[in-house]
Amino acid sequence: MSNKVYKVFENVEFKAKLLAKYWNNFQSEISQHLPETYHPEIQELSDKLEEALSILVNELSHPTLTLATTGTTSSGKSTLVNLLCGAEIVPVAVSEMSAGTVTIEYSQEKSLIIHETPGALWECGEWRGITEDTIYQRLYQVMISYIENRETQPNLACPQSTIYYPFRILKESQLELPEKTRVRILDLPGLAYVGDEGNANVIKQCREALCIVTYNSAEIDIQKVKSLLQEVVQQVKDLGGSPARMLFTLNRIDVFRADRDWPDTEKRFVENTIRNIKIELTEQLKEYTEDINNLQVVKLSTWPALLSLQIKNNDEIYSIEACGKADKHFNGLIDKHILDDLPRRTERWTRHDRNRVADALWQKSYAEEFHQYLREHITQHFPQLVIPQIIERFNLAAGNAITEWATQTTTAILNSSEEQYQQECENISYIRAGIKNFLEISDTNLREPFERIDRKIKQVLAEESEDDPVLYLESTISEIKDTEPYNLLGEKLYPLYGWRRELGQGINQVLEAVAKSLESGRVDLDSPNLKKANVLNVNLLGRNLNRLVNLGYTASVAKEGKTMEARTDIEKSKLKQINEELNELAIHLNIVMEDVLKQIFDQELNRMYQAVVELFNCHLSHIENGSNNIAPNIAIKFPDSQLIKVEGQPKFTFRFKAGFPITQGTWKEAIQVARQKRTFYTLFLWKKTIYETEYKTRSSDNATIPSVEDLLTGWLFQSKEEELKIVNQIARWLLEQIDCLKKNVDKIQNEIIDRYQARLDKANQEITLDYEKQRNVWQPMQQKAQDLAEEFYALGTFLKEES
Repeated sequence: MSNKVYKVFENVEFKAKLLAKYWNNFQSEISQHLPETYHPEIQELSDKLEEALSILVNELSHPTLTLATTGTTSSGKSTLVNLLCGAEIVPVAVSEMSAGTVTIEYSQEKSLIIHETPGALWECGEWRGITEDTIYQRLYQVMISYIENRETQPNLACPQSTIYYPFRILKESQLELPEKTRVRILDLPGLAYVGDEGNANVIKQCREALCIVTYNSAEIDIQKVKSLLQEVVQQVKDLGGSPARMLFTLNRIDVFRADRDWPDTEKRFVENTIRNIKIELTEQLKEYTEDINNLQVVKLSTWPALLSLQIKNNDEIYSIEACGKADKHFNGLIDKHILDDLPRRTERWTRHDRNRVADALWQKSYAEEFHQYLREHITQHFPQLVIPQIIERFNLAAGNAITEWATQTTTAILNSSEEQYQQECENISYIRAGIKNFLEISDTNLREPFERIDRKIKQVLAEESEDDPVLYLESTISEIKDTEPYNLLGEKLYPLYGWRRELGQGINQVLEAVAKSLESGRVDLDSPNLKKANVLNVNLLGRNLNRLVNLGYTASVAKEGKTMEARTDIEKSKLKQINEELNELAIHLNIVMEDVLKQIFDQELNRMYQAVVELFNCHLSHIENGSNNIAPNIAIKFPDSQLIKVEGQPKFTFRFKAGFPITQGTWKEAIQVARQKRTFYTLFLWKKTIYETEYKTRSSDNATIPSVEDLLTGWLFQSKEEELKIVNQIARWLLEQIDCLKKNVDKIQNEIIDRYQARLDKANQEITLDYEKQRNVWQPMQQKAQDLAEEFYALGTFLKEES
């Protein structure tokens, strides 16, 4: 986009005002040739346009730019927020500190609000005129209090805070936004806290935000790197929408400067990481393949960049403290010739010395490149996020009504003579029938594949078919993608069946963590999906696994299983305990899995919702074009925002069973019995004690203890059984939404045609038209009405032309 952001907004405003001028000229001219009975409706249209234009101008001059920050574990996200603000106001720590959401609104006056949340154990309220350090300390105490108490109080709501602060990103970044733009920064919670209801409500606001996703470049452990890549995917899914509006930041990139050949190792890391991020995102977000290929990724080291700003602060104490941190942690980023000139003690550095150090840190941290990328990112994507909705509201309030009235009125007048009127009434009947037939065919084409899916599911449920319902769903949707007009959608419908993969991965990740813990004897439940589960429930699962390990359900037993015949009371008790603990495992696993699957389903349902919106948008565009081809002079519009009202969502539940049967058995125990017996070698004169073996039947508890693999296979099989229910709900849900869409479309198109019939009736009753007037006045007027309609339609595509 060549124009700056404010210029794009100005151009849209200019275009809208020009449309109002076109309408004023048109209505002034047409009013001269219409009876006074038409004047009230013309005035009403003018009033609505004036009001809509006033709202549009106000919205264009007061847009809201939201920058949402999120990131992987230990990626320096909070430091990035502080860099955007230009001061340390958000707590930073080695461990996860981003428990709740922090909203930072631009304001000249500094203040902090800690909102009341259910069960809050910290002080809530508002503090005005406070210092950066006070903001930091209050937030720190709030987050620490929450983190320390959440394990014992799982229902404790995450803290929600709002800071008002004159952050530097607006003052110094040369964003060139509209003058009255409202800017705010959303510091989103860490992965472990996104499921909190309060946090989830804030995250929903991010659909109209530009997002910065930070990645921890300092991590080198292969397994942890894989986990970080999964975290990136999870963060993108939580944010919702296209990755195109997300700027990916490889933070802590300064770690490579310790290498001898650091430019080469840094370059290889950046290339590999970008490629791996794109691979992970493409595999799980196929509907955004094109956007993912064009991802914006930038290098950054947030802490030295922030220290650079702090060193240049006018507060001497603050500046000297920052110099000490820079010298201690980032000495390697300061050029040797600068270091050689510096006094050994940082408090002796002159302002000139500090500025040289600050400039070096700014350069070596890639801070300037980051800000350039950020400016370009905002310039490219901010108008696209805001302006289309503003234009849509403008058209709904006035634009559509004006184009319809102008087109229909001039057409009606041209057909107002008695002979033309009768013919046009018949034509309207044909139009009704033609559009009705066209809409029914279009609806059938949209609905039929999902009806087939519904029938197939019923056959599977009745055990009349052994087809895989999800594969059938996938193949049917692939057919839709190959037919017009839906072939324009590409992979946009992937989420309608891609949820199986995400669901399977989520289940596998949890079960594999359990399996690995049991087989190794070391409980480790640290995985991206498990981080989202309630921490208390995860801890209970961990204790359960530890008890199983202590009972011997580990190593070869866990890996291969064991057939066990418990003969003694101790053995029977141990077997019973293992069985009970495995049943407990199912209970705890159910609870944790329910948490995990809820997060997965929330993500996947949001993606399904967006897929349905894309499908319906394509469908509406097709039937709008088709309807206007049948009736070119009626100005039929099917507004997306009015018609696409996807309601309700499928709900899914999972329940797992575990344990093993203990059966009663018997075994023969050999017992030595003492007997007195006369023997031949004593001439049978006296008795001798001898021992004989007798076998007595004893009871036993018999069981085959399943291996971890058997348990996992059983749980995966149970999850497959649930898939049928999921497909069943999805199919029904889609059919309900299609029915709702058809009902709304039928209503709107009937109302449009009814209005044209009414305008035709009125023209027939009130206007006398001779040939000369028809040729010299109304035919040119109809052309002007069509030109006016084209101008209004063009407003919606104006932004694409600016790109």
